[in-house]
Amino acid sequence: MKRMSLACRWLAFLSLLLLVVACSSSNEGTSAPAEEGEGNTEEEAFDPDSPLDLDWMVILYHQQPPKDTVIKEIEELTNTNLDLIWVPDAVKEDRVNAALASGNLPKVITLQDFRTSSVLNAFRSGQFWEIGPYLDEFPNLSEMNETILENVSVDGKIYGIYRERPLSRQGVVIRQDWLENLGLEMPTNLEELYEVARAFTYDDPNGSGADDTVGFTDRNDLIFGAFKTLASYHGTPNEWGFDDEGKLMPEFMTDEYVETMNYMKSLYDEGLINTEFPVTSKEQQQELFMTGRAGIYVGNMVDARNLRDKAKDINPEMEVAITNRIAGPDGEDRVWAQGGHNGIFAIPKSSVETEAELKRILAFFDRIAEEDVYNLMAYGIEDVHYETIDGEYFERIEENLDDWAAEVQPLVSLVAREMNYLKAYGDPLYEEYERLTEDNNEIIVTNPAEPLFSPTYTERGTELQKIIDDATYKYILGELDEDGFEAEVERWLTNGGESIIEELNEDYERLN
Repeated sequence: MKRMSLACRWLAFLSLLLLVVACSSSNEGTSAPAEEGEGNTEEEAFDPDSPLDLDWMVILYHQQPPKDTVIKEIEELTNTNLDLIWVPDAVKEDRVNAALASGNLPKVITLQDFRTSSVLNAFRSGQFWEIGPYLDEFPNLSEMNETILENVSVDGKIYGIYRERPLSRQGVVIRQDWLENLGLEMPTNLEELYEVARAFTYDDPNGSGADDTVGFTDRNDLIFGAFKTLASYHGTPNEWGFDDEGKLMPEFMTDEYVETMNYMKSLYDEGLINTEFPVTSKEQQQELFMTGRAGIYVGNMVDARNLRDKAKDINPEMEVAITNRIAGPDGEDRVWAQGGHNGIFAIPKSSVETEAELKRILAFFDRIAEEDVYNLMAYGIEDVHYETIDGEYFERIEENLDDWAAEVQPLVSLVAREMNYLKAYGDPLYEEYERLTEDNNEIIVTNPAEPLFSPTYTERGTELQKIIDDATYKYILGELDEDGFEAEVERWLTNGGESIIEELNEDYERLN
């Protein structure tokens, strides 16, 4: 091949240089802010009226993603093209960590556990939009629950739209027919509840003439079993309370926690509770109730409907009632609250670069809280998946239940605010559950440490909590006295508990 002459090579070089300069000038011209009245800025370049292209990582709690029948309706009503990235529940944390590490994030990502180190670091390093300042611009988002917003905050900032859940569904499920058989009323305080348990154990509530019943049925769960709800009735703080100096202290260092253990120990000593409850599963606990061997179930009040329905064939005479207000020794009604959420929907800055697009996405979440779109996600298409009765109730269409399961049920993963525009038809027990769950909001005890962060708790909290759980069970079973329990609390403190207390108090003072 002949060499290019020197002149030709210089000519080629100059031509290339001129091309690069021209392209650079062109790019600068499009990215620089325009003068007033000239062209579009970066914010204005996003057309708020065009369909919103929204890729969204959501959690799949069912075997298959939903068919797109209802999704198409949602897209039409919200002017949105949804690209739903379904991630099975079992691998959600791995997928989130992988996405954070790679920086390849969708415009919306579901973060069920957003207090892991990797997610917290992403928030604090500015990788996600802080949406708190924008919420008041939207009619539905502006009405989000302040308690739940505080619970999902990080360093006092809101980085996502919460996935709402009831703050407290805790209460007492009780055999109404047994109460009537013994001439008893629904208990209203801890003393009355204890006496009902005694009567259900020893006064033959089922009329069998045999010693075949017990008062309480419980399981190996100090949170969602009976213990924590009974503790809240006694006035125990919710995980963390305050000492006389206004410092955070764990619930198990309070007198009320010990009083709850004493209450449970008395139930155990007198045989008013299934004696194997520390090793009883939830299924076994519920079986005791459904088969008519126990009459008091403390936990989620919605379980009343499940217990009743499952018992129809084996115990058809069973009548169930629920209550949420059991007054403590001081006469006050209280019940512990969860965080009120199941994670958040967060918006990464790497995928949503402009404030204009951020607001369009927030407007989408505001829109899906309105009745027409919410009902699609919650119930499906009217007259296909459900029927409306009296404008207030819904009833699923029996012959289309398979379609509902395939097209609607998985969409629970898209729901942000729980609007509940319609009620379940023809079930007074479920209506009572909804009423009492709402009433619980008047008496809830929140966890003041919910939005706080302790590195030691993140690293060792589960391990340390086992010390307290084991000591609590042993105390109730009579294997530890109060001095023995205090010794286990001391072991918790010396093995990392003191650091947790110190770190949470530092975080609380910083934010307050």
